Amino acid sequence: MPDPLTWDTPGLTWDAGPSFTWDSQAPSPPTKSKAMSKIKAIVDFTAYSDTELGTLAQVVHDALAANAATFTAPPVTLVNFQTQITDYDTKLLAKASGAIADINAFEDARTLMEQTMAGYGNYVNIVANGNGTTVGLSGIPSYDTAHTPDTSPPAAPQNVRLTHGELSGTIIVRYKPEHSPSSNEIQIHLGDPNNEAGWVQKVLIKGGKAEIAGFAPGIVVWVRIRTMGLKGIMGAWSDPAQIRTL
Repeated sequence: MPDPLTWDTPGLTWDAGPSFTWDSQAPSPPTKSKAMSKIKAIVDFTAYSDTELGTLAQVVHDALAANAATFTAPPVTLVNFQTQITDYDTKLLAKASGAIADINAFEDARTLMEQTMAGYGNYVNIVANGNGTTVGLSGIPSYDTAHTPDTSPPAAPQNVRLTHGELSGTIIVRYKPEHSPSSNEIQIHLGDPNNEAGWVQKVLIKGGKAEIAGFAPGIVVWVRIRTMGLKGIMGAWSDPAQIRTL
């Protein structure tokens, strides 16, 4: 005859089921894995100034064109996007007239540009699926989803170096931005660099190298660079560097 069951018979389970035994502890809940961070292109361009939005749009256009094998089906064709950029720049210049019609025409162009850029941002995020390298190929500023987006002004680029290009009147600008990828504004000055009004925007470009042409030979050119952060917030200017053209 088998031994009768008793209160402390080994292996006796409680009513709660096999996951609980009378003399054991409840099993620990499964540990939730920490969500992996992803890199995302921004989709809100409302904080960009009129000039910054136009120059950034051209950077994005050129980056998407250079990486067409990755971004094969943008929501707006690059041909139409370039037409839109040209129209935007034209209406931005016309806006300076102060005429109500010109101002209204530009505001319509600005709204359309913000919509197009937002569409590109969403498209890039779908293609990249959080991959920072792929997002970087688009030229669109990005942020890490694991952190609160840092909208503080970026630090000034370092190690600004100017050298002569192969053609007369051409200079090569090299510098090290605080982070990569990044969009950087380059300004030039042909006079006293302490005269703030004399600085002129030459290009907004991705990366740490640019070639600038069209200077007369034998003149002194001053160059400074700053980095564009999230929401169009611009960073500090680098120390000016100079070179005499050949």
